[in-house]
Amino acid sequence: MKINILLLTLVFYCVFVCSANASTNDLKITLNSIKPSHDYICPVDSVLNEKVEALLANNVDLSNLARSKLLWQKSKAIFCKFGFSEDYLRQLKKITQLPIEEVNHDVLSIAVYDLTEFYYKYSQKKSCDFFYETKSSLTNASQDFMKYLDMAEIKYCSEVTPVEQIKLFLKLLESYKGDNIFISNAYLNIGEIYSTIGQYNLAANTFIKQLAFIVDKYDIHWTYYAIATEFLDAGAIENSKEYFKKFEAGKDLFTDTQDYKVLSLILQIKFAYIDKQYDVMLALLEEFEPFQSSTQSLHKNNRMALYKAIACVENKKVQCINDFIANKDTLLQQTNETNLIYYYEFLIKYYISQGQIQLANEHFEKFIELNKTSLAHQQDSVSILGFAELQQDLASLELGLVSAKLENSKIVLVLSGILILLLVAICLFVWHLKNKQKKLSETDELTRINNRRAIFEQINSLKDSQQGNVHAIILFDLDDFKAVNDKYSHIFGDKALKHIVKLTKGNIRQQDLFGRVGGEEFVVCLKDLEKISAQIIVERIRKSFETNPMALDSNEKLHVTASFSIAYVKNSKSNFEKLYQKLDNALYKAKDLGRNRIEEV
Repeated sequence: MKINILLLTLVFYCVFVCSANASTNDLKITLNSIKPSHDYICPVDSVLNEKVEALLANNVDLSNLARSKLLWQKSKAIFCKFGFSEDYLRQLKKITQLPIEEVNHDVLSIAVYDLTEFYYKYSQKKSCDFFYETKSSLTNASQDFMKYLDMAEIKYCSEVTPVEQIKLFLKLLESYKGDNIFISNAYLNIGEIYSTIGQYNLAANTFIKQLAFIVDKYDIHWTYYAIATEFLDAGAIENSKEYFKKFEAGKDLFTDTQDYKVLSLILQIKFAYIDKQYDVMLALLEEFEPFQSSTQSLHKNNRMALYKAIACVENKKVQCINDFIANKDTLLQQTNETNLIYYYEFLIKYYISQGQIQLANEHFEKFIELNKTSLAHQQDSVSILGFAELQQDLASLELGLVSAKLENSKIVLVLSGILILLLVAICLFVWHLKNKQKKLSETDELTRINNRRAIFEQINSLKDSQQGNVHAIILFDLDDFKAVNDKYSHIFGDKALKHIVKLTKGNIRQQDLFGRVGGEEFVVCLKDLEKISAQIIVERIRKSFETNPMALDSNEKLHVTASFSIAYVKNSKSNFEKLYQKLDNALYKAKDLGRNRIEEV
């Protein structure tokens, strides 16, 4: 009897051990099959997903490292089926709620990237607080994943102009050549920025560049749609129709036929508007009506509501027009700046046609102010000639608007007077921009000091020094600066450059020259002073870098030092390039001798 019990116990033990080993092996095989990536290739392996679901449901003793990978695989399957949905985000939040030091950091970085975008829709502060708090703990994520967080930081948390944002993205492109998925994402962000500042042609051409780095056919056809939309907004109708046909050719790639139908209808409505087929436009808008609310929540531009108002006016649908006008204040509050311009243009025309001069005038002033603001936002991305042309188009549009729509002579006189004042204001505005553009062409955009061309020209134009004095020309380059960018991000690196510029300005005189040659290299020209005074100043600059560290988020201090070379000249230099080469050689000598030192030419 005892022998039977012993044998039975042994059998149960063997079954338990074998089962446990099988379960462990199954988990190990499943985890090895999961390859975290920002590139979600759909559809996903259904067998793998079933195993993931079973392991998450039945294995309560999972390590957090294993659980984070399984949750990511589950979230990927949800994304492939439902897109950027609440359920997808819920799985990502579960990853971030696990102890940070115990999870897979590559997986966590993906969750941080997508959740930052999600939170940004509601609050930039919440989004960036979450981003910086979590990113600082990602000590084990690989650079292949951390670079996406650099991208998110530029997109959501950098307090810079749109054009500066574009330049930061271009830096990332240069840093990670060869990674097609990342480059595709960078181009996508650049194109979206161009679109938000009204540079639709540039946006379309950026998306065309992006095509070369996209592998997935579905994504390619989405991009065709984006290109068609941007060309359409730019007025390049034939180009737009060409890419619309390419988009239509991929209809079978859309698993969700509603997505395809919505996108197709949006472009067809816009083409009908361009072609002035207002009856067709109204019919298409009625077909689009069931998708209006979901599309508006996605795009936040109210363009379809405006197109419907235009179609109603042209088809003399009085009730439809009245409904739009009754709701206009709400629509104006909800519409982004780029699309507000179109709203005000429509309202001006509407109130003119109704003989309501005061309301037309009020909206006209807002329309002009918005156009001026839009031009100011674009000033670094178009030439001064482009500004003039844009302003002339604006003036022509309003002159045509007034002459075509007004019959009452009093209204004509009032608005014509406004237009005369407007044209004077435009001339002054363009003159101001032209001077500002000249200044910008000589200024380094990041540091707001002279750029390479300007500082070289100024040194070449130096007058002879006074008797007994010299001009001291200093070249300095920050030490190990690439390591700063790689470890702390390019945005922090830019802050470090601004920090160095501030310290340098604090140690030179108002009459001295200061410029950025490029990257982390700078030139200072101390004009007309004794040689010993120049030596004291350059040492003071070097010392200020060494003794004024930058504070990191972790309350640590980062010391950024520089290596210097200095030359003394008495006569004006007609060719600074030759002296610059000597300074550069001396600078390399300072680097070789240990950095954070000064070498004389």
